[in-house]
Amino acid sequence: MKKSIFWGLGLILLIVTVIVFPIKTGASSVEIEKETMKEIGTPHVLIQYNSIPKVCTRTTNDQVNHFGWGGWKLQSGITDYRVNFNTLPVGVSRQMAEASIDLSFSNLQGAGGGILFHNAGETSVANPADDGQNAIFWRNLPASYVAVTYIWTDGHGRLKDADTIFNRRYSWAYTGYNGQNDCNGKKGAFDLRDIATHEFGHWMGLGDLYDSGSKDLTMYGYASRSELKKDTLGLGDITGVRAVWP
Repeated sequence: MKKSIFWGLGLILLIVTVIVFPIKTGASSVEIEKETMKEIGTPHVLIQYNSIPKVCTRTTNDQVNHFGWGGWKLQSGITDYRVNFNTLPVGVSRQMAEASIDLSFSNLQGAGGGILFHNAGETSVANPADDGQNAIFWRNLPASYVAVTYIWTDGHGRLKDADTIFNRRYSWAYTGYNGQNDCNGKKGAFDLRDIATHEFGHWMGLGDLYDSGSKDLTMYGYASRSELKKDTLGLGDITGVRAVWP
């Protein structure tokens, strides 16, 4: 537990220092930072990167007790979320998207033993904005990004607004995870439940992890095609959820 708290404090300092987390030297990160500051205020921007050409690897140790705290928590009560189904990419049905997203939220709140999220239906939101709607949608992102989550907080460090964007440049699918088929998702596609569980961990207040020891945890900041293992939480993920529980 002491190690987990150490990780959390380190990430607080990182997010206070820079808007974009994690630090990335490529031009695309600079561009998204400028866009963020100019057009939509100064949210926290959390990016999950595409680890290709690396390939998915089977779980060897998901009992690492690491987690990162982003510096915020959910408001008390129920947090609504809405999906813009008009932005779904080819090959993703409304039924698949809704089921995968609902299951992803269930993964997280199940670790704490309570209800935190509510599917409030559809939205027309297609751009990140602090508009009172916690929106989920697809749009074209830089090629190295699998998904991006924007977080706005109030003066008390509580979530005010969250938007998650999945990258339309990639193929998306859903494959049921049985605890053993870690890398048996659809070939060439990112698994929606796998990636969404990671992204919604940010809504709760969890940050990305980039050390190699955390590669089998849901909050590891890189993703691979055909990967399913983020569907379920490792020890550090569960510890983190319980630590940031509102």
